[in-house]
Amino acid sequence: MQRKTHIRNLLSLLVPIIFLVPHGHSQSISKFVTQEEKIRQEMVTISRELGVTCVECHNVQNFRDDKKKTFKVAREHMKLTQMLKENGFNGKKGPLATCYMCHRGKLMPDYKEPATAKAH
Repeated sequence: MQRKTHIRNLLSLLVPIIFLVPHGHSQSISKFVTQEEKIRQEMVTISRELGVTCVECHNVQNFRDDKKKTFKVAREHMKLTQMLKENGFNGKKGPLATCYMCHRGKLMPDYKEPATAKAH
């Protein structure tokens, strides 16, 4: 029970740097809360798709800290996923690009080299 509470507390602090609204940007508090909640929900989804918790990529003392290699890799993969969505993998006429598409619930996705034709 204490572990679940700890995880919930960590998730409530989770605000990744790539989604933050720049300081000084004027918007109402209600819009900011809505954006923060959306980010939190997206991060929970991503963590499930990768089979990890927040600490895999984030420094839980400072979620904006980008010194961890996994944070940097995750940011690049999120950009890749967004690029795929913008180029047809948006779920409208085909599959939706998500972390699960490759990772299948594992941090390190199973990868198999394509079979090559044997030379005769």
